[in-house]
Amino acid sequence: MGRRAWVVACTTSAVAAGLIAGTAHAQAGVRTQPIGQHCWGPSPHILDIPFYGGASVRTDARRPGVFAVWGHSASLSSYPVDTWVTITHLPTGHTETFHRRWSARLADRPGYRIDNLHASGPLTIRIRSVTHGPVPLPALTCSGSAVA
Repeated sequence: MGRRAWVVACTTSAVAAGLIAGTAHAQAGVRTQPIGQHCWGPSPHILDIPFYGGASVRTDARRPGVFAVWGHSASLSSYPVDTWVTITHLPTGHTETFHRRWSARLADRPGYRIDNLHASGPLTIRIRSVTHGPVPLPALTCSGSAVA
């Protein structure tokens, strides 16, 4: 291999390695933390997929202090759900509650999202969901902790 070919090969390899490392670094900055991972309840349609009451907290190292809460449950028969998510920032004691009305169904889109939340440090999250369908059921409550 001539000197010029060797320089081109080394430069191409360095650029490719930088692109791969850059992609891995960008993906490594996103973190998902489950809340209520084992929090399941019956569907109001009874003969259906059980209702999942948990959610995920998503953080991105490129946006420090900003996080999101996403929740979803699948169902063979769509039904409405009212969900209240209460977030407490432990260092300050500041608490906020968010309400979302969404539908449990078989779909690729999430049931609900609460984006652009601002806090840094440990959080406690309480999720209370009421499903609406042919069989009335009590609210399902799930909780857990995360770090924003």
